Amino acid sequence: MTPAPEKSAVLGLIAGSGALPQEIAEARRAAGDPYFILALEGACGVWAEAHPHERLPVGRAGAIFAALRRAGVRRVAFAGGFLRPRLRGLRFDWTGLRTALRVARLLRRGDDGLLRGLAEIFAEQGFELVGAAELLPEAVARPGLLAGPAPSAEDLADARRAARIVAALGPLDVGQGAAVARGLCLAVEAIEGTDILLERLAALPPARRASAPAPSGALYKGRKPGQDSRLDLPAIGPRTLEKIAAAGLKGVALEAGGALILEAGACLELADRLGLFVYGLEPSPHPEPAGEV
Repeated sequence: MTPAPEKSAVLGLIAGSGALPQEIAEARRAAGDPYFILALEGACGVWAEAHPHERLPVGRAGAIFAALRRAGVRRVAFAGGFLRPRLRGLRFDWTGLRTALRVARLLRRGDDGLLRGLAEIFAEQGFELVGAAELLPEAVARPGLLAGPAPSAEDLADARRAARIVAALGPLDVGQGAAVARGLCLAVEAIEGTDILLERLAALPPARRASAPAPSGALYKGRKPGQDSRLDLPAIGPRTLEKIAAAGLKGVALEAGGALILEAGACLELADRLGLFVYGLEPSPHPEPAGEV
């Protein structure tokens, strides 16, 4: 068995959009652990300029692998949001061109399938994949009430039903979230992501929610069954909570041990201020059949 690399090994952070890659980078710097950021053009923000980094376009796969090796990277983590690349118009180097056909096939998969395929490409190049939960354990949702008022029995029933919906859709690689109020499924997350799901829900005519008027219901965020936990863990941040309030929900339930709270201090303080519950929901040991969601 190959021994696990030591904690001090250089971490290569493939950084997309959002707060997660910045939080990981700042945690590494504070702990004195070596790291290098591969900032993807058009995704990673300017915050990367304050860290050891190189900024490269997604089509230059050979340059990406070479930059990681020059920095002494052995372990790689994907963090942040990544838009599906449009291969037409990309400028490829030789390695990128050789992988383009393979990536084109991956783009026909769901998000989890796409990320698994990209992880395989990095593994073939000799890099070990590590997950955000290992790098930022303090951000992982714990079981029970994390902020805000305690959810009612009805709120928890809504959250559990939303969790069953996510689990039922998981084999189809659809999404990581659903919103349920008074037993009614109001919205399911697909490729648009959580923010747009909540914006759609906020724009829903009141007549469509007559049986579950605002405020009621919960958003649930959790992993799809079989999802590789090293890739794309579901997450919320302060912006998510603002949109939950605007959508007329009472709070959010997160899979305990399987979802992240970004900017945790600000996020939980905002939940208290908005009167929204943030709750770590432990996975059911006896999931109900998909037909009974």
